[in-house]
Amino acid sequence: MDFAINELIYFVLLLPVIFSVISATNLLPKDLLHWLNRITATCVAAAIGLLVVTFNPEQPYGDAYLYLDALSVWMLLIVGTLYFAFAWTSKAYLDRDTNQRYGYLRRFQRLEGRFYALSHMFVWIMFVVVTVNNLGLMWVAIEATTLVSALLVAFKFTRTSLEATWKYVMVCTVGICLALLGTILVYYIQLTSVGTESPLNWLYLSQHVENIDPAMAKFAFCFLFVGYGTKIGLAPMHAWLPDAHSEAPALTSGLLSGSLCICAIYVLIRNIIILMPAIGVDFISGLCLFFGLFTVAAAVPFVLVQRDVKRMLAYSSMENFGLMVAGLGLFVPVAAQAMLLHMFNHALVKYSLFYTAGTIMEEFGTKNMMRIHGMMLQVPKTALFWILGIVGILGMPPFGVFFSKFYTIYGFFTADHPYLGILMLGLLAGMLIGILYHVMRMLGGHECRKCSGELFGIVDSVVLLALLVFSGVLSAGVNEIPVISKLLTTASQIVLGGIS
Repeated sequence: MDFAINELIYFVLLLPVIFSVISATNLLPKDLLHWLNRITATCVAAAIGLLVVTFNPEQPYGDAYLYLDALSVWMLLIVGTLYFAFAWTSKAYLDRDTNQRYGYLRRFQRLEGRFYALSHMFVWIMFVVVTVNNLGLMWVAIEATTLVSALLVAFKFTRTSLEATWKYVMVCTVGICLALLGTILVYYIQLTSVGTESPLNWLYLSQHVENIDPAMAKFAFCFLFVGYGTKIGLAPMHAWLPDAHSEAPALTSGLLSGSLCICAIYVLIRNIIILMPAIGVDFISGLCLFFGLFTVAAAVPFVLVQRDVKRMLAYSSMENFGLMVAGLGLFVPVAAQAMLLHMFNHALVKYSLFYTAGTIMEEFGTKNMMRIHGMMLQVPKTALFWILGIVGILGMPPFGVFFSKFYTIYGFFTADHPYLGILMLGLLAGMLIGILYHVMRMLGGHECRKCSGELFGIVDSVVLLALLVFSGVLSAGVNEIPVISKLLTTASQIVLGGIS
């Protein structure tokens, strides 16, 4: 079984790199490039699916550089699902950007190869983040995601996209530098308290936590939390997130929101597991709850006054990341499982929303929601996917986000924080009111701007519908699917500090 897992994981890590090199050469015809993009992601997604089915959560796999446990496999499932969705929706999106009068690719030739090369490399680095066994390598991979995704954010090469890229690189680099300092302090703790064997190896450190110095561990954790919190998009370190999500191509925005930020949460969790026995749960819980609630609270007023459709979705992402971090800070089993499930649900629904928002911008030639009206009459198919995604991300049944949000809020009461739970409910209600206000204006009313027509095709419609359905079915039946139930339960035990 170990040999089979070894083959699967190296297959997952090798194939995107091969395709990135091929697409970067721009030697393939455009149609062949599109199909090779789909085949690559489909093969990788199939390998991840086989890994999920065959992997025993109680028997982690590890070698010199890689480590897979239930938490790693759960993250692979999320990133792999978005990778598959990206591949099957990218052709339609890029073709529209080439042909429509408002598309940016119409001004250039043969940029598809460069876009695919960067996107597949971006996904590959996220695969590396969740599979390496070394905290130092995790930091390197997180920094690499910043460099590659910055090129994607600046892909339009407009003044606003370059400005957003500059802010993204500067803010995230400062944050990642703080995370590096925290990682160096963890290494110093290992040298002074544990020993020189297996430097920064996550599994080795997690098995020798009893010797860690508490004061130095708390000092290191503060740097790690601020550093990786910047990459997550926690307030007040979130300044890069709305600009980057707004200016990046819609496909890239979906990957940024759906998978990159949760990879930063994953790395933070790995560090928490090592330092928590020395620091204590109360200190970590206090930081997570405060900044989680503060992030949701900071997003609410910006949503209410927002005009940019993609920035609205970016602030919605802040709300969900804040909820995830707050759920992590509760340190109760129901909240830990709900947080992991919310990572999955948010990724799928938010990718669908960003893709739909990009389509709306192409149809109406603007991202200003105040100029978009009458969608139900002009573009009914786009309007349907828009309202389905919005209802889904706001946590209304029967969509998956409803279940993960419900159990996270329930976790506040289980963890004896009822007042914080009520506060979180009030903040979520504010987000719901603000987003619905803008969305209903877009769907109804008299058309004040003529659109270019319905741009949703068959393939992208099927993929987006599958994402929404998959999220709801898996969340509603999570306890009825033995493979997923066992994987999620074991992953939540790891989050709470258990070593499988």
